Amino acid sequence: MTPTAYGPLQHDKLIGAHGRGLLWLLLAVMSLIVGAVLGLTLSDTTHVALALLLALCGLLSSVLLVPQALRSLRALDLMMSGAHDGLFEWNPRSKRLKVSQRLLAILGYTEDFLTSSDAWLEIVHPDDREKYNRSVSRHLKGETDHFYCEYRVRGSDGRYRWLAARGLAIRNRRGVGTLMAGSVSDITARVEHEERVRELALNDQLTGLPNRRSLMERLPAVLAEARRSGEMVAVIFIDLDRFKHVNDSYGHLFGDLLLVEIARRLPVVLRAYDTLIRQGGDELTVLLSGLSDRQEACHVGQRLLELINQPLDIEGKTLRISASVGIALFPEDGTDSDTLLRSADLAMYSAKAAGGNRLSFFESRMREQIDHRVALENRLQSAIERGDLLLHFQPQRRFADGSLCGAEALVRWQDGDRLVRPDQFIPLAEEIGLIEPLGRLVMDKALAQFAEWREHLPPDFVMSINLSPRQFQLGDVQAALIDCCRRHGVPHEHVGLEVTESVLLHPETGAIRTLNSLHASGFRIALDDFGTGYSSLSYLQLLDIDCLKIDKSFVGNLDLGLTARGARNGAAIVSAMIALAHRLGYEVVAEGVESGDQHEWLKMVGCDHCQGYFFHPPLSAHDFEQRLLATMMSSTA
Repeated sequence: MTPTAYGPLQHDKLIGAHGRGLLWLLLAVMSLIVGAVLGLTLSDTTHVALALLLALCGLLSSVLLVPQALRSLRALDLMMSGAHDGLFEWNPRSKRLKVSQRLLAILGYTEDFLTSSDAWLEIVHPDDREKYNRSVSRHLKGETDHFYCEYRVRGSDGRYRWLAARGLAIRNRRGVGTLMAGSVSDITARVEHEERVRELALNDQLTGLPNRRSLMERLPAVLAEARRSGEMVAVIFIDLDRFKHVNDSYGHLFGDLLLVEIARRLPVVLRAYDTLIRQGGDELTVLLSGLSDRQEACHVGQRLLELINQPLDIEGKTLRISASVGIALFPEDGTDSDTLLRSADLAMYSAKAAGGNRLSFFESRMREQIDHRVALENRLQSAIERGDLLLHFQPQRRFADGSLCGAEALVRWQDGDRLVRPDQFIPLAEEIGLIEPLGRLVMDKALAQFAEWREHLPPDFVMSINLSPRQFQLGDVQAALIDCCRRHGVPHEHVGLEVTESVLLHPETGAIRTLNSLHASGFRIALDDFGTGYSSLSYLQLLDIDCLKIDKSFVGNLDLGLTARGARNGAAIVSAMIALAHRLGYEVVAEGVESGDQHEWLKMVGCDHCQGYFFHPPLSAHDFEQRLLATMMSSTA
């Protein structure tokens, strides 16, 4: 708590008390003199009594009032020396300054050499003198209700301390300040604490580098200076490639040490006034100012890549890491902070999309691409919300007799006049978190269509639905499927669930457990694109499945008209897959069957089912009915 300031109002009261005491003292002395004179010159009793009375009044005044005046003076001295804050009194006309011993003690001085305002200004920090003088002048002119200023003053040890001075001025009839007095507090601890808080807010605690907030404060000033000078500014975004794999393989502590080492080595290629910033995670930003051409930024970017690529020795492990670097230039790629940062970000993602470990400058087409992507995302979300997506159905037939045994439901998106294929929008839906509502929509449409056709379909017909790995992470797939079957009255055994091996690569999602539970409740499980992923055989031991689907890339090599090594190897691999699946008790579906030779060879080696353009392409619901179900419907009718 700051003690009450010593100001001119208190000063005025003390001076008034002193003045009254001195007046009564003067009256007392005069009374004694007058009484003595009258006592000597007057002889009658009345005059003698009057003289004695005056003398007595003078004596009483001297005894009672003089100590009061002296006590007031001593109280002023005690206040000046005993206050927690330093006190001052200053005459603007004569520049005479009086300070308390406490103020001298705050600054570490033992002798009072501060007899004038000029002496005080000598120890005020040069950078703060103008601010201090301006604050004093404004108050003396009556522009402020009180004087207040925070500034630095040099102590006896040569170090500057932060002081907060406050005071009031006494003014004459013309309103001009004739005396100013007040107090001075030492606020050094508070200011240093605020600076530490600000440092924590503006610097990354792991690497010690400035953080994104610091960048957002500094960049506008750098761009303003570049506008005045006509020089170029470069913003370089750096994103470490596959950094998540480092954390997954070695742990997050190891990843932190790697980031610290990267942050330590990169400044070697930067100038003193360049800035290296940690945006967050594994993203770094470099701010280059005062550039004369594009080539300077390119040279720095290449050197940064080279430094990152050098081997890292951390906790006895040696590894290499690469990065994707994007560069945006002021003013050609953006004239404000936000635009420039977005441009650098787009350039970095372009480098990453090209495989990483490279540098990419921003180009206008990148912004066009991102604008197109954002528009596509918005249209896709609207299509899902409105239920505007369509399903096509690709029939599956038995090799043995060519009979219809099932269909795979394939989602299509009618985006205006264009029919968008699933491999063009499903990855986008996965990336932006729309795959879960999209998956629910496909389930509902597929099972609703099966329920409508069911009485015209073979009794063992299976409607197959593809499940994305992200669906297992974002929602309760099992509950959604069971609820959908209940609503449409579809038995579980008529629903096939097709998953790729990527569903199984992350056990923490619980996908294997969910699929086994679905299998136990009657759903048929098919492992799609078999042979194209990782560790297929190991997953066959973990997952309860009914069917293996051989990827069309293997079937496409079954061109028996050629004796090329690729065709022979393809045939050997496919026959081995079929034999393995049958030994394990699984059915086999061959995808992408497009020729009679492929069909005959697969039938000869014992493949169970097939789908592909040799029979039918994916068909709309209407075409499926007209081309495959019409005969069944008429016979039923």
